[in-house]
Amino acid sequence: MLAALFARIKGYAAAAIGAAIFLTFAYFRARQDGKNAARLEHAKRQAEAIKQKKGTDDEVDRMSDARRRDELSKWMRDRNG
Repeated sequence: MLAALFARIKGYAAAAIGAAIFLTFAYFRARQDGKNAARLEHAKRQAEAIKQKKGTDDEVDRMSDARRRDELSKWMRDRNG
């Protein structure tokens, strides 16, 4: 009787330990997937920023000196007042 009770408790303990291990691995797997998704999103945003910068640089390179000076003057602070 006592041996059967211990065997039953061992079975429940083994099941509980197995469930705890499974949940721990599932948690860490989900956490890693989240990190990977964040890295991918960051890489996409960085690639888009690089693409946009290249487009802007190309546009500036095509400008004449006079037009470039006019465009830059829009960004200068007014020193007269």
